[in-house]
Amino acid sequence: MARKSKYETHVEPYLASIPELCLSMNEKELAEHLGISEASLNTYKNEHPELREALLKGRRNLGNELKATLRRRALGYEYVEVKTTTRQDGGKTIIVIEETKKYSHPDVAAIHLLLKNIDPEWHNDDNATLEIKRAQLEIQKAKAEQEEWG
Repeated sequence: MARKSKYETHVEPYLASIPELCLSMNEKELAEHLGISEASLNTYKNEHPELREALLKGRRNLGNELKATLRRRALGYEYVEVKTTTRQDGGKTIIVIEETKKYSHPDVAAIHLLLKNIDPEWHNDDNATLEIKRAQLEIQKAKAEQEEWG
């Protein structure tokens, strides 16, 4: 009887968890976590569509999570900060947990990035700079055409 491949023993049992692992690992780290080489992972991706799909799902999930985080930063959000302290009182250790509701203000850089990628009317470059760049491009094109015929 033939020996099981590493795919069957090291990858297949973990297919369901691979999309979640992709949130915190790149492919090299994932291969290492699974106990296989990166080259083997690449080979298995080509041979097993279910692995390829699990990796793609993980990348999509990561992209969606990053977009949601960026959106949250752009809009501002509330969060609870937990501070744990200990102190001695008459030979007893007392643990004090303080919860404070805080607000993170909208992040200008996140707003800018979202607007630049979502709204086609939004751009950071002023019109004069854009016109100069267009004129430079036209001059370069004309020069290149002259050199072709020259």
